[in-house]
Amino acid sequence: MLDFNIERNGLVGYGLNEKGFGYCWSGARANVGITKGRYCFGCVVVSAQRVYLDDTALDQRHLCRVGVSRGDDVVRSLGETKDSFGFGGTGKFSNFGKFLEFGDRFGVGDTIVCCIDLEGKPFGSIGFCKNGKRLGTAFQFDVDAIGLGGLDSCFSKAALFPHVLPHVLLKNVVVQMQFSVEQGLVPPEGFRPWALAVADGNMVIGPSLSDPKDCELIMMVGLPASGKTTWVEKWMKNHPDKRYVLLGTNLILEQMKVSLPAGHFVPEVIIFLSLVFA
Repeated sequence: MLDFNIERNGLVGYGLNEKGFGYCWSGARANVGITKGRYCFGCVVVSAQRVYLDDTALDQRHLCRVGVSRGDDVVRSLGETKDSFGFGGTGKFSNFGKFLEFGDRFGVGDTIVCCIDLEGKPFGSIGFCKNGKRLGTAFQFDVDAIGLGGLDSCFSKAALFPHVLPHVLLKNVVVQMQFSVEQGLVPPEGFRPWALAVADGNMVIGPSLSDPKDCELIMMVGLPASGKTTWVEKWMKNHPDKRYVLLGTNLILEQMKVSLPAGHFVPEVIIFLSLVFA
């Protein structure tokens, strides 16, 4: 995601948090996924970013969601699609947009380990640990239904990738990932560090562009209702291998997912985007 920064050899991540970005979820997905085996990875919530969100409940200002998703899932939708599974700092597990009570809340100073079992029969499972304590199995799923090892829409083999909405999804916190023992990961009994999936031959490298010069930027210019969005959406659908991101107000508003207590509201936000040509 364009508003997500990655540092320190790809292990530390945080999103933009100034002004309106404080309302936005951002995140990233690791580029090594698994197709079989029993592996785990860790996520340390290092610190909270300073934000001024007076209209947002305190427990909704600094959040993190950790889990896995297929490589062709939308990064910002961890736990909200059929093939993505996430555990959030509010103590809820989510899949396909359904949020269920699970484990404990977590935040700054906590380490969450995500454990994926693709060897269980008849179903695979995802579970979590908090600060070395096993929280149990959060969800069981049909491995065959996910289609691991087959082709995804980006013309690579489908696999489950770490996601923290590394897959990591977060809002106003800094996280550090752990994929190996050398990086601080303490694997629960029965699970191997995620990094070993490479040597085990159970991994898939996620779709990516090998060189920045292969990236493309297409700017649409035209009158309102002239068909720009329609053309772009069709172009993106016909070129999934390019992994385009459609920039616009809709994308920003989709990332501003705010949970509020009953009786509270968020003031209307109007965003103006202008292009100036010399």
